[in-house]
Amino acid sequence: MAFCPEHWSMVGGVVYCRRHAGTIVAMGPGVEPAGMPELENRGPSLVAWVADKINDEVIGLLRAAATEGETVVSDAEVAVVYGHSRRRRWERSWKLIQPRMIALKVSLTVTEGDDEALVELRVGSNIVARGVPPWIARRRAGLAVGGQVDADQRELFHRFLVNHVAEGIAFERSAEASVVA
Repeated sequence: MAFCPEHWSMVGGVVYCRRHAGTIVAMGPGVEPAGMPELENRGPSLVAWVADKINDEVIGLLRAAATEGETVVSDAEVAVVYGHSRRRRWERSWKLIQPRMIALKVSLTVTEGDDEALVELRVGSNIVARGVPPWIARRRAGLAVGGQVDADQRELFHRFLVNHVAEGIAFERSAEASVVA
């Protein structure tokens, strides 16, 4: 393959196009070749991109919700998880960990299937938000926007996700409190 320097990235000493470099980085250096997505599958890089944008705020929300003895753990890489129907789901997650268990998990996922650009956000086992990022929706519709409009729409999408994380954490914690009471 040949790419001009503006359109390639080097990962681990290997040259990739930017999209595939994003997938390699998202999956991490230790992933087995059989665990890698097909070339046209952008699920892992999409999950990594969106998760990177909301990472600090999700960590902050979990820290604020943590009780004594709980710590926050954030996945640095995208994992492949198999759903009930054996379809692959690309996932990156954040967890509140107690000494012997996961107290609460927040995960950002893209599932292979009908719409591989549909991002789902789970808090606990509940899907609290889902949507196709605006930059992908625009590209599908053949629409172009200016840089500031694109930036504003991306920020709105990220706010949408973070707000749903906050609501989901509050719901899960209130449900836990009502069980204890």
